[in-house]
Amino acid sequence: MNSKFVRVNTALLLALVFAFSVKADEVDKFVRAMLQERRIPGAAIAVVKNGKVIKKQGYGVASVEFNVPVTTETVFEIGSVTKQMTGAGIMLLVEDGLLNPDDKISKYLPGTPEAWKNVTIRNLLTHTSGIKSYTAIGTGFELTKHLKRDEFIKALSQYPLDFETGSRYSYSNSGYNLLGFIIEAASEKSYWDFMQTRIFQKLGMTETFDRDPKYVIKNRATGYELENNRLIGRDYDLTDVFSAGAIVSTVGDLAKWDAAWRNDTLLKKESKMLAWTPFVLTDGKPVPYGFGWSVADFRGHKLIGHSGSTAGFSAQIMRFTDDDLSVIVLINQGTGTYAGSIARGIAKLYIPAISLKAMKPQTGADARLTELFSNVLRARTENRFDAAVLTDNLIKSLSTERARANNQRIASFGAIKNLTFVGGEAAESSKIYRYRVETAKRLFLWRFAVNADGKLAEMTLEDEE
Repeated sequence: MNSKFVRVNTALLLALVFAFSVKADEVDKFVRAMLQERRIPGAAIAVVKNGKVIKKQGYGVASVEFNVPVTTETVFEIGSVTKQMTGAGIMLLVEDGLLNPDDKISKYLPGTPEAWKNVTIRNLLTHTSGIKSYTAIGTGFELTKHLKRDEFIKALSQYPLDFETGSRYSYSNSGYNLLGFIIEAASEKSYWDFMQTRIFQKLGMTETFDRDPKYVIKNRATGYELENNRLIGRDYDLTDVFSAGAIVSTVGDLAKWDAAWRNDTLLKKESKMLAWTPFVLTDGKPVPYGFGWSVADFRGHKLIGHSGSTAGFSAQIMRFTDDDLSVIVLINQGTGTYAGSIARGIAKLYIPAISLKAMKPQTGADARLTELFSNVLRARTENRFDAAVLTDNLIKSLSTERARANNQRIASFGAIKNLTFVGGEAAESSKIYRYRVETAKRLFLWRFAVNADGKLAEMTLEDEE
């Protein structure tokens, strides 16, 4: 072999190793800062690049009471990341010839009401069924009740569809619970037995289980919430999220899960592509959701992933498929969606092009609106809300205890230095404007929505760094 070739390739390898080690140090610094700022007890992360786990680390504590450190073996609740596993279970049964995505759900679920007659498995997978999400109903679906299939269907049947099946997208935990019951009907096994034998055991996910508190799970993290800027124990009266969100796992197991999708070792490639295909509504408009996966373009980079949130926990898996980068984050604090913020921040270290700093200013900004948004943001950091400018619903949402605390947090980074228009679009009943906002210590990306009456109906903090 040519010695010059060997020297060159060795140099390239060493350069890559050095680059990854530098990035790993930056990840440590970033994650620790986020934990401190957001009062998060502990986190575990995994970064997968080109199919290799290049960073896997635990931070903080899994139990504040016992001062137990988080490790890469710490078990966290992953919330709705469960949905992509339930979706995979459905697709395994499709590959077995036992299901068809376009089958009516009544074929597998006896006792469904007449209103659900057009609902298909595909509708449940893509949140387009119209069946009301039980987590929006409130009481009656607690883990202590542990409703069986027929009881669950009966409890939901008293509520009309939120919309005509297939005409809209609306996130529904009910749909994914029903998918769990369909897996049981088609496989003739319990959901948990099916998932263990067909997915977890096959992929070597030995630390992935049912979250039910009755089970003794080694290395299980304790969940916390943030109230009045102090940690409290999570709600003890948990909702039974079953196949919509009841899985616990580790970052190591989720890295194995990620590898199975990258390498097509669980499902056929055709099934994977189907799961990652956005659903098309009856009016022809696509929605950014497949079979348990959100499917989006994130600043010009294809992003497939999902977030998860349960009482006391937050989770995120992001797969930037064009960049062959996956970021997995699990935390034991359930206030906000901070796992997603951490995952996005880590991804920016490896893909600088998705940073807010890289966003290009756009032309066509309305100077009057820019001034309005600037004034509204300044007032918001002082918890002042003008009813002449903001809708009543927006004022209400900005006046909660959590929102006021977040407004104070945003104010702590300094006064606004400038606003830069970076894009916008027309929505169904409003116009959307996005601005990059610079303060002394942080960059923010704000989304503003102006309704037909000229009032501000939404102001959402989409990103920060």
